[in-house]
Amino acid sequence: MPPAPVAPPEPPAVPSPGTVTSVVPVQSKLVNGSTKTETRYRTTKTQETVAHTLSDNGSGELGAWGTVSYAGKSVNVKFVSLDSTTDGYKSDHEDSTTFDGGEVTAGGTTASNNSQKGGEYADNTMSEQLLASSTVMVTYSTGSGAEVVNTHSFAPPDVQIDLCPYTSDYVVPGSVRFSWMGQVFEDYDGLLVRGRTPTEPGWVAGQMNYSTGIATVTDYIVSGSPTAFSLDSLWTVRQNWNTASVFLRTQAAPLKPSGFVMNLSDAQGNSITAMAGIDGNITGTHLRGRIKYLTGEVELQFGDYVLDSSLTAEQKAEWWYDVADVGAVEADKIWRPWPVDPTTLRYNSVSYFYLPIDADLLGLDPVRLPPDGRVPIFRAGSYAVVGHTAETPEATVSDGQTINCGRTRLSRARVLGSNGAVIHTGYTADLDAGTVTFTDVTGYSQPVRVEHRIEDLARVSDVQIDGTLTFTRQLSHDFPLGSLVSSALMAGNLKARVSHLFDQYSWLGDWADNTVGDVALGTYNDTVAPIVVTNAGALTERWALIFTSSTQFRIVGEKVGQIGTGDINTETAPINPITGVPYFVLPALGWGAGWVAGNVLRLNTVGAMFPVAVIRTVQAGPAAGIDYNFELLVRGDVDRPAP
Repeated sequence: MPPAPVAPPEPPAVPSPGTVTSVVPVQSKLVNGSTKTETRYRTTKTQETVAHTLSDNGSGELGAWGTVSYAGKSVNVKFVSLDSTTDGYKSDHEDSTTFDGGEVTAGGTTASNNSQKGGEYADNTMSEQLLASSTVMVTYSTGSGAEVVNTHSFAPPDVQIDLCPYTSDYVVPGSVRFSWMGQVFEDYDGLLVRGRTPTEPGWVAGQMNYSTGIATVTDYIVSGSPTAFSLDSLWTVRQNWNTASVFLRTQAAPLKPSGFVMNLSDAQGNSITAMAGIDGNITGTHLRGRIKYLTGEVELQFGDYVLDSSLTAEQKAEWWYDVADVGAVEADKIWRPWPVDPTTLRYNSVSYFYLPIDADLLGLDPVRLPPDGRVPIFRAGSYAVVGHTAETPEATVSDGQTINCGRTRLSRARVLGSNGAVIHTGYTADLDAGTVTFTDVTGYSQPVRVEHRIEDLARVSDVQIDGTLTFTRQLSHDFPLGSLVSSALMAGNLKARVSHLFDQYSWLGDWADNTVGDVALGTYNDTVAPIVVTNAGALTERWALIFTSSTQFRIVGEKVGQIGTGDINTETAPINPITGVPYFVLPALGWGAGWVAGNVLRLNTVGAMFPVAVIRTVQAGPAAGIDYNFELLVRGDVDRPAP
């Protein structure tokens, strides 16, 4: 069998630059299926190089130029042609005289012939010469085998289409229908069916993931644009969610220590039990947490501390992994969350229940108190006092010695003896400078120590359930660890004064704030002689000056009883035994005439002290201590700005 025709080779390369004067375009001839191509290169005025390219017709013929013997593996070909022609000058005159048409003689030009002057173009016959044998190149192919038929199958890749990119809801089975590239797809029991009609069952074309909303198409027909997609129908419903953190507050509080147990299921349906210890820590499998028994607040985190080296690359690529968290709590370990189903959470707790308190014993209506008797002491808009108390080391002091407390702008400084008693005399305190200077240490229980305190009063702007307080301004002191926050009972501006002054004819034992019965003939002129009261001596009290004669009277208080006697001819100034100064002072100038036995002068004084009801509640149970005490401190104008 003859070989198949071979494509003609490329024409020979053009000779090197400098040797070619012109190139003649390629000429091709086709004879009986054989092709001959000639390419001419003129190298001089009288010489051309011709390249011949022959290709057979597949039957062993090279046209008029030769034959091919496939069996003999030989080629008989005509390389040169003796009848070749080329274009050129008919005459090529090199001599200028001849070119001008003259004939040269011994004596000069004697004749003239210019018929060939200038020459003309004409086709000239030329012969071809075969150059070196290296210029002959034969290209052929050997016989090929029989055709082999092969079938190749191509499986197109699966295509995933997210039908719910903006929600994590669960897809309702049987509600999905969409069109893609001219084909209609519907879901049926988790399968995607293509081309389903009332008369045709269609073809299974993929799967539908109802949890993620992703349709995986495995069988499809490419027709038109792959973006030709439309979602015709899809329903979703809310699905169960999971979490790795739970915060809750029990319905009742306070709780009995170790009286809290909780059960729930993780995301795989495994049961988890959490139990609280007496210390408030909650333990269990895949969890940690704590509980505040007083308020019933519970905080739980589900997960485990795992070695960083035990995690795979896929696990380290998850959202919870952060290389900065490795070793933050436990060496070489990181907290890995363990998702749980919060809808399965159930807990049991034991809480205390308090019986109502007798209003007569309490002194106020308990209906106004919370069930557990606790009263909120911090509210937004109220005031709080941040304070810290410290003591200097014990030292044996002498007159003239000064102890520096190490802090300035103190709210209080006092000296305590070695027996713990407060020393009130023998020293002066400079609160702004934070120093105490001793003037007379006689009788001191040495060594002594100085107790000093700093405070800031600030308004509360926010109160959180976890006990966090936010103030409306920055604190002016640097409060160390151990400082306390106290609620402040604001008394406002306090000033002692006389609120009522009137007289009546007789004393009927009635402490009304107006005249009972007739008025007395005599009166007291407080315009000429005003009654004097001081913040130190006055207290809030109703007073009755009951006359026993025309000049003398008894001094009786509604709460303090009779505290003395007086006379209209002398100044009346009963002494307050607590402070050592008079409750009030009535100058003798204010008494008028006409007083008789049985008359009474009524006056009310208002003290500068703020009334406070101090109530302490002791929970039922065994005694935990034998020494309890508290201290009430009246403060004012101690929150001075920094110098």
